[in-house]
Amino acid sequence: GERVALKVLRRVHAGDSGIESRFAREVQLARRIDHPNVCPVLGEGRFEDGRPFFLMPLFDGITLSEEVRRNGPLPLDRALAVADQILAGLAAMHAAKVVHRDLQPGNILLVPTAPGAGAPGDGAPTVKLIDLGFAHEPGVDKGDGVTPDSPGSLVGTLLFMSPEQAMRSRAITERSDLFAAALLIYYALSGKLPFRGRGDLDVLVAIVRSAPVPLRRERRDVPRVLDEVLARALSKHPDH
Repeated sequence: GERVALKVLRRVHAGDSGIESRFAREVQLARRIDHPNVCPVLGEGRFEDGRPFFLMPLFDGITLSEEVRRNGPLPLDRALAVADQILAGLAAMHAAKVVHRDLQPGNILLVPTAPGAGAPGDGAPTVKLIDLGFAHEPGVDKGDGVTPDSPGSLVGTLLFMSPEQAMRSRAITERSDLFAAALLIYYALSGKLPFRGRGDLDVLVAIVRSAPVPLRRERRDVPRVLDEVLARALSKHPDH
């Protein structure tokens, strides 16, 4: 039979209505999306002690974070194939009115594709976007008592936040995911990030105020047009 992974609400959160609501919302939003680059929910239920769980496929693969840490930046063709799939998965999420809000290398799973099995690129893996724990529907979800949605708290992973997330704005939309996707592509190609600092606070300030370090400064074989596209995606002004 199919191997599955199980996600269970931790015992420490059992009975917390806000966190249980967020857990249920993750399942509800994930079920809206049917796309090969987004990890699906296969089923859900509750244990005898009342804790909810849901099932997902168990994929053989490693995260983008692990790949870059082990082997360094991806070859250009492979990185572009991965980028194309990240954007395809995001497009499906956004069409379903779901914003991920936590796109980071640990939430990008790279699954090896068997030769001749319709690989998305020359030896490129199949990408799966995972972990919709912070996902929401813009204009509908107003916060549900969960700490990550509480006023004044940061939602997402610090190094891969958009400016509006770093400024703790409630106006987190599809544009925030696209900003994070640009960060992911930059990271996949260079092993670095375009906003830098000595500590977390410095990085947050750079995300909000500084221009990104051009990708071609880190990697000369990157086409100039790609560098320009990423610079535009990393703009501080979402409407431009």
